[in-house]
Amino acid sequence: MRQTRMTLFGLARSNFRRSVREFGMMILSLAFSVFIFFNFQNVIYADSMKVLEEFNKRYIDIVIEALSVVFAVFLFFFVWYASNVFLNQRKKEIGIYIFMGLDHARIGKMYVIESCMVGLTALAAGLCLGVAFSKLFQMALLKLSEISVDVRFSFSPRAIAITAAMFLAIYGLMTAKGYHTLKTSSVLALLSGAKQKELKPERAFVTALRIVVGLGILAAGFGVSWRTGGMESFGYALAAVILVIAGVYLLYSGLIPALLRAFTRNKAFLYRKERNLWVNSLAFRMKKNYRTYAMVTVLMICSVTVMAFSIAMKQRYDRIVHFDQTYTYQIVSSHTWDGDEIAAGIGQENEVLFWNELPVTILDSALFDTEYVDMPHGVTAFSQVEQAARRAGLPFAYEPLQDSQVIELSHEILMSLIEEQEGRRQQIGEDVYEVICDDTTPYLGKLQTYMSLYIVSDAVYERLSAQGVENWIYNYCIADVSNADASRPYLTDLAQTDTNEEEGRYTGVNFTEYDGGEDSWIRVMYSLGWFLFATFLLASGSIIFMKTGNDAYEERERYQVLGKLGIPRRVLARSLRSEICFTYYCPFVLMAVASFFSIRALGSVMHEDLFRVNLWSAGAVLGVFTVICMLSVRMARKKLLRR
Repeated sequence: MRQTRMTLFGLARSNFRRSVREFGMMILSLAFSVFIFFNFQNVIYADSMKVLEEFNKRYIDIVIEALSVVFAVFLFFFVWYASNVFLNQRKKEIGIYIFMGLDHARIGKMYVIESCMVGLTALAAGLCLGVAFSKLFQMALLKLSEISVDVRFSFSPRAIAITAAMFLAIYGLMTAKGYHTLKTSSVLALLSGAKQKELKPERAFVTALRIVVGLGILAAGFGVSWRTGGMESFGYALAAVILVIAGVYLLYSGLIPALLRAFTRNKAFLYRKERNLWVNSLAFRMKKNYRTYAMVTVLMICSVTVMAFSIAMKQRYDRIVHFDQTYTYQIVSSHTWDGDEIAAGIGQENEVLFWNELPVTILDSALFDTEYVDMPHGVTAFSQVEQAARRAGLPFAYEPLQDSQVIELSHEILMSLIEEQEGRRQQIGEDVYEVICDDTTPYLGKLQTYMSLYIVSDAVYERLSAQGVENWIYNYCIADVSNADASRPYLTDLAQTDTNEEEGRYTGVNFTEYDGGEDSWIRVMYSLGWFLFATFLLASGSIIFMKTGNDAYEERERYQVLGKLGIPRRVLARSLRSEICFTYYCPFVLMAVASFFSIRALGSVMHEDLFRVNLWSAGAVLGVFTVICMLSVRMARKKLLRR
């Protein structure tokens, strides 16, 4: 009995060594997934990140926990597919073991041992790398998030336990599934497992229906993705995702195999450049493995969209920061001041780059037709804003307003589900005005965040100022914002000395904060997107790598026959390269088309132009896929064209 166990273990160990060579990409991808998931958890539980308490670490933890759930779902399906590939390539070999005298139960045990070796190797490698590079990961995350804190080396045993438990639960479930499959399969099924063909004859009507429905669904998905804006955006986005996935699925099962079969019937195309050696095989494999290619394409679309979302988040956040930090100090007073005198006081400690002033009249919110009655409402004069914008170097490309027109001032936000309405009108007092624009330029700085403000013509302002309380805003920007606190005592004393509640005289100062601590969770969120992009991209590449490796295993006999027929090795090498390159670049082309619509929809919601981002991300995918494709070609040549 002991000898039998040693034999099973020895066979499993021998198979494992071969698996490391043949399934190295799968092990690498699993290890990288473990590496990322562990570091996500380590950010939450490691002592080294407690310095983020002052940067709203609680919100950062919520973001990471949400992304961890998404990542775990992705890992479940990835391990599922990888386990199936691993099992299918073992079926013929396992069938031979049955003829050697091993029963199903022992073969199942051998498979479990081998599978556990693969899984534990990936887990151990991922955790070891995760621990070793945990500080580097945190430093990279904080660097991308533009959070300046000192990070010391630290890792949490709890993060290791959560990561190991999650991975072992998923991998163990798939291993148990494989064991059950082996134990209940017949010898014939095992012997022909690696050769089983999913391709069945299909009537032309069914193929045509697949093509028409697939193109229709895909077009509908693209059309829905174009319809963004308003509160229906999430519904449109969900519908677009479902339709694009279904369309891509039907495209691979209908249109692409049909096109390849049409090429095989075109003799002028087929017999040029030795295409007859690989196009027929490719047409069969594309139809057989369409689920795999559809899944890879969807993964690639997800990776590119995640990257675009991260960059869009960063661009929007940078706009918000610029909006909030346009002015260093803002003084609100019930009366006019000598702005140069205040600038001179600030200049004792800081160099003033520019300053401006403008009046704002606060009106009773009852004069406005609005639901936001608790928010202060005000108006300011067109000429005053134009002058203030020129002194601050802000764009102001408006013609003088007519008395019936207003410009609404708002602030920058991460994303908006409110669709801009053309021809919108706003009631102020007894009159109704045409809103010609909703402008997010920070003419009044951060005050626009807390007030509902409108620019009106000078004549209208003179009339409305008599109905409200006029305040004067003085804005100052200094050269060295890191030294902003040096002028705080002067400005605080200025406000306290001038304020007299009995006389209704007041002056207040708003100091801009530059640490950005309260918004650090936003920066962490868009930084984590880069790691998710890398994980999805590596997973999609490794799936095709494993599939081409499995196909090479099945094609060994065919290439041996072709070699014996006298076809030169270099011709077979070109044929092999063409077939493998098509399996990589066909999903890439579909991804490039589909991602244009998904990223365009994302840009509409985020109010960002992401066309260049789309090109950059597609270029990154193309580069990574080219490298993996070259590795696949090299591996296949060694398997199929070995002398």
